Amino acid sequence: MSDFRPEEKNAVYIGEGVRVTGVISAEDTVVVDGIVEGEIACERLVIGPTGVVQGTVAVTDADIHGKVGSEITVKQLLVVRATGRVEGKWGYGEIEVEKGGVLSGQGESTGLLFEEEEQSVSRVSVVNARAEEEDEVEAANLRVASVASRTLRERRKLV
Repeated sequence: MSDFRPEEKNAVYIGEGVRVTGVISAEDTVVVDGIVEGEIACERLVIGPTGVVQGTVAVTDADIHGKVGSEITVKQLLVVRATGRVEGKWGYGEIEVEKGGVLSGQGESTGLLFEEEEQSVSRVSVVNARAEEEDEVEAANLRVASVASRTLRERRKLV
């Protein structure tokens, strides 16, 4: 079960064994331990180890212990835990991936908060990347940061 605090105002909890299809909109937190097919818009999203979200997600912060697919946009911090899996298209302000966490698809960093439209954008395509060790993650982050300044020929060698 996720770290859910019932006293939170405007919180939504989808329990294990529950399936929701449609649009979920909340001012604060959405916790998913069940299955959601559709759209989620909220301040903070927590997907528990048994949670699955398939659809479009737009949040400020996300903590992924389960699985999210299709498209997720996180304005600030996207955290993929050791049991977490993010597939499809993902955008984030900052990203943190624990050892064992999986990112698959296309990622885009547009900078913290997305406030400035002229902010530089770096893109990365990942095919089933797995954060095996912290050193590998740090090295991968350095490679991603330098991709924007490389020529097209050099970028193709990275893929």
